Amino acid sequence: MVSNLRRLGYGGTIWGVNPSLPEIDSIEMFASVPELPTPPDLVVAAVPAAVAVDVVAASTGVGAVVVLAAGFGESGHTDLEESLRDCAHSAGVRVIGPNSGGVIRPGRGLAASFLTCLDRPADQIRSGHVAVVSQSGGIASYLNNLASGRSEGVALTVSTGNEADVDLGEAVEAASRLDEVSVVIVVLETVRNGESLFAAIRSCQAIGKAVVACRLGSGETSERLLASHTGAMALPEKVLDGVLATLGVPVAATPAEAYDVAVILARAPRPAGRRIGAVTHSGGFAILLSDLAEQADLTLPQPGPTLAEAIAPTLNHGSATNPLDLGAIIGGPQRFAAAVGRFAESGDYDLVLAVTTAHPPAHTETRVTSLLDVGGSVPVIHLWMAGDQGETGLRRLRAAGAPVTDEPRAAVAALAALTIIPEDLVLPDPIQGLPRAWGIPHLLGELADTADAAVAVAKRLGLPVVVKAEATGLLHKTELDAVRLGLTSDEEVRAAFEHVVRQVSDAGWDSVTTRVQPYRPGLEIIVGGIVHQTLGPLVSVGQGGIMAEVISDVAFAPAPIGVTGARRLIDRLAARKLLDGHRGALPADVDRLAEIISLVSRGIAGGALAEFEINPLVWDGEQWVVVDCLY
Repeated sequence: MVSNLRRLGYGGTIWGVNPSLPEIDSIEMFASVPELPTPPDLVVAAVPAAVAVDVVAASTGVGAVVVLAAGFGESGHTDLEESLRDCAHSAGVRVIGPNSGGVIRPGRGLAASFLTCLDRPADQIRSGHVAVVSQSGGIASYLNNLASGRSEGVALTVSTGNEADVDLGEAVEAASRLDEVSVVIVVLETVRNGESLFAAIRSCQAIGKAVVACRLGSGETSERLLASHTGAMALPEKVLDGVLATLGVPVAATPAEAYDVAVILARAPRPAGRRIGAVTHSGGFAILLSDLAEQADLTLPQPGPTLAEAIAPTLNHGSATNPLDLGAIIGGPQRFAAAVGRFAESGDYDLVLAVTTAHPPAHTETRVTSLLDVGGSVPVIHLWMAGDQGETGLRRLRAAGAPVTDEPRAAVAALAALTIIPEDLVLPDPIQGLPRAWGIPHLLGELADTADAAVAVAKRLGLPVVVKAEATGLLHKTELDAVRLGLTSDEEVRAAFEHVVRQVSDAGWDSVTTRVQPYRPGLEIIVGGIVHQTLGPLVSVGQGGIMAEVISDVAFAPAPIGVTGARRLIDRLAARKLLDGHRGALPADVDRLAEIISLVSRGIAGGALAEFEINPLVWDGEQWVVVDCLY
């Protein structure tokens, strides 16, 4: 630790604390933390787990303590971790860890870390515009090595470990407040405080800084049993990626991909719109990019007539489409940069992706020079897929500060993140009160305690009707065969009443009654909201009715969300095409559905309910109607 601090040029005072008062490399030693001349800004507890608790307890007045030791909650010693947390609160000190890899900030010469990425010459440990906040010290070390190997740097590394005190969200927000940081990579194995993390992401976005996530593993299964379908489907492993997508956070499959996405976001200015043009000289890569763009819901509009005419001379059995395939360019290597330039200058696109594939090594130098000279008012992102023959070009683009990657998924993820409209991420205000005050039409019907009463209600409402059982604590009526639909006569209503009451009574419920409602067949959607124990308030939408939990076609977002965010949520459903009038059916009002989802999200964020579900919300051809709800 001392060696790392000195090699990085740390200019502050370093004291040692050890009750044996050993002589260590000319450092002034003290027997305990309270005996130091003044409370230090930072204490690094490089001691065993049980001793680390004592160090934290003695750190009153200290700025923060980094606890490196393992042997806490991750090893089953949750009581020791609780003691550490309690000591931190009593001492009024913030703790990073335990099981932390420490903190590195090269720009300040701070290397309060044992990570092996520091085992290199000091001039290779650079600052940069990317910060790393990671629950895994090993992956944090890898990302620093990756940056050093590319002659790049990481502005701040925080290994949060078990997060007994400082959590991911707090570390992300702290990293974003550094002037040198443009993008924060967050590497997470589990989310212990979702509200904190999501608030930090939104705080970053509010000041124009991006977050890139790399999620490891499938998360932890919620221990709290929830009553609704929504709750049963809201497991962290199912929810988290959708929540991050709703927040506009790209989720990388690997740490290296996350780093590439972050570097592109740090180097590329935000475009004015979402129109993306891609230039390649390989039909195969054009197809690959089209597929990836479609999966990411990116818009690749075709060139306008003026641009199509301008690029025609550059084609060699290629195709004037988007992605543009120039065809063979070995005989005219200058045509690639020329086509990229024409795309950038055309006014048809807000962002251009230049895809370099295999080419003669002799052309690399000229190609890089010409690409760096491309004019136009739109950002140009580089996807360099030239292999080892073009390695010098990739290194030169990186050295020049160009936004570049050699991973197609990283390029597309960065494009998607760059084209998110900031205004779409603005949050609406929560609303108070219960669902019937939220302005969503309810098909309430009437209660009926006898078969004769049910028949009378059906006559008042008009046939056909629905008869369903109701009893205290009865949540899922269809599971007990306690719902009858589309009843068209007095006899059917009477028989339905007797059947549903018998089904529920036989299952052990008392005081069973029925509700008679008008029958409204149509497209069924489920809209739900819960306050999740780790992720906070969530809203969801999915395919509804009895198939909700079976098919589990559902998308989640943190609540509250606006109407635009709700539209993105709807667009992620596999059943999305059904809303557009699949196979001749009348299209549903998707805009109104988005408004209802936003209302539910605002209601669950308002705190009046811990759990709420509309199932089904039915499109009857004219309007969305609540047929049944649970709260």
